[in-house]
Amino acid sequence: MMSHPDDLKAAIACVQLCREIGNSAALRPFTKREVTPGNLKGVELENFIRDSVATYWHQTCTAKMGRDPMSVVDGNLKVYGIENLRIADGSILPRVTTGNTMAPCAIIGERAGEILKADHKL
Repeated sequence: MMSHPDDLKAAIACVQLCREIGNSAALRPFTKREVTPGNLKGVELENFIRDSVATYWHQTCTAKMGRDPMSVVDGNLKVYGIENLRIADGSILPRVTTGNTMAPCAIIGERAGEILKADHKL
């Protein structure tokens, strides 16, 4: 993270957008002041961002579902080449989602339940 100059530019743009939204007339009745990062600019804002940046560690796509040679799991969540093993988590996603991974993981879990019920006639 932050290894490329464009990473810092994107982070600064995000802070500026959040400030714009938070300081908008529509939100003014609900806010008192900007708490973090405060009125930082230039190098001070860059340092704040570098010190504050973190990830939520939502790993996905490490055992992707598909039919190509890089795929690990089929459409029934079965691992290719290994009997009686299924994967039902975010690792089967073929691409990183543009939003939080919770919803796709919940759907994968629901689908896994349906598949297992059908396979075991429950």
